[in-house]
Amino acid sequence: MTGGGRWTTVNRGSHLKRVVPPLLSAAALITLPAFGTAPASAQTHSAGTVRLAHFPQQTLADQITHRLGARHAGSYLDGAGNLVVNVTDQAAARQVEASGAKARVVEHGIRPLDDAKARLDRLAGTRGTVGLSWGVDVVSNAVVVRVPQNAKDAATRAFLARARALGDTVQIKRAGAAARVVLAPGEAILTGGSRCSVSAIAVGGGTTYVVTAGHCTNAGASWKTSGGQTVGTRQASSFPGNDYGTIRVTNSSLQTSNAQLTQVGRPPVGSQIQKKGSTTGTTSGTIRAYDQTVNYPQGAVTGLVSTSACAQPGDSGGSLQSGSTAVGITSGISSNSCGGSGFESYFQPLDEALQSQNLTLK
Repeated sequence: MTGGGRWTTVNRGSHLKRVVPPLLSAAALITLPAFGTAPASAQTHSAGTVRLAHFPQQTLADQITHRLGARHAGSYLDGAGNLVVNVTDQAAARQVEASGAKARVVEHGIRPLDDAKARLDRLAGTRGTVGLSWGVDVVSNAVVVRVPQNAKDAATRAFLARARALGDTVQIKRAGAAARVVLAPGEAILTGGSRCSVSAIAVGGGTTYVVTAGHCTNAGASWKTSGGQTVGTRQASSFPGNDYGTIRVTNSSLQTSNAQLTQVGRPPVGSQIQKKGSTTGTTSGTIRAYDQTVNYPQGAVTGLVSTSACAQPGDSGGSLQSGSTAVGITSGISSNSCGGSGFESYFQPLDEALQSQNLTLK
């Protein structure tokens, strides 16, 4: 299955939103693990039917930023695992440090950054945005717009001119290539000539479901394992806009498991994560940002998580996780070269996908 354009979805049948031929794995039973990554929650609480994981540092960050109001500009974990809170003045910095976190004085508060992103989001899906992605980057203290190296047409130049007109709240960065879509936690699932990966196993109303990417479930209704066993049929599919889909498991003899994953959550920016997919296996990296807008050729997807973990065609639908926490569903990549300059991998938050279908992690 192939896609078109600059950003590649990681598998709309074996691709991360770009033109990539389908890759079929030889054979593999599935103990379909649940993987996924979603934004960190401030505390353990129910979001619909989804109980989110508790991250103490994120809870502290939420408490601090709530008190600071417009004087904060987001938070993240530094290389040593310390919580850093961006603030706009020294008085706010003293409040942060008194709370036990590190303070970093920056130029822009969260409101102008959110406003700049909202202005760009109103242009998502228009001419000149295909292949581009953007979102608030708390480390850069800016809305970073990522543009493929070869995107130099008149429509793209016109869009970038409008982005630059928003001032220094926006930074333009060149990426290796356009984002593309991907299909398959670690284990492969197949439909027609397309291969994707499993993100998680979910349950609802006494029925078991495989959770994967929406650009994968758009590709076909009937799914099998790489070994030819029947998995089931498509239940729901949401792409573009979102990128999640579910497959109702109809094969009662199929063994399914989420392995070590016991909760769903959104770890703080800077957290170490792992991605599992049927092409590249387990790869590691860090969470770079939440709420990213990616303009795939098929349409814009909002609210994605960006990471540095390697993913390639066939990994689409696979799992993003942090320890025992399931975070997201592999959606797309910015380049075929994981080691290339500006490489980003994109993930649909798992909590949103489960909540939309009234499902819970198995």
